[in-house]
Amino acid sequence: MTLDPEKVYAKFRDIEESIERLKAFKDIPLESFLRDSDAKDIASFRLIVATEAAIDLCLHISAKMLKKVPGEYAACFKLLADEGLLDPALASRLSEMARFRNLLVHRYWEIDYRKLYEIITGHDLKDLQDFVGSVGKLMKESNELEN
Repeated sequence: MTLDPEKVYAKFRDIEESIERLKAFKDIPLESFLRDSDAKDIASFRLIVATEAAIDLCLHISAKMLKKVPGEYAACFKLLADEGLLDPALASRLSEMARFRNLLVHRYWEIDYRKLYEIITGHDLKDLQDFVGSVGKLMKESNELEN
């Protein structure tokens, strides 16, 4: 069964829009970020949106291409890697991001905003972009197989 292009591209847009919004925080020094409640709220929300979109894509791919549903969000990326659909190192990093998303959503009072700042100013946003690229490649290969 094929992937739903509308769903995939909508999730791509969610990820890309969130990444663009998060890039704005790269120029803010850590101490300024930690003092700015609005910046922390916006960054938290946009990271949740981007990560949830990646999780939704992962679950969609698992269901449509593998006919499997992982028991937890973080395990979805590993499942794709185990099936050769995603680079294992990228899958591992995305699994960690999914776990951090769970903390943001379910245990927000325990958030280490220094860790959030690390995520949005480090290489983690590139991992989301790399995932979009990997899914785009899967879409292309899937379409070529059908034609």
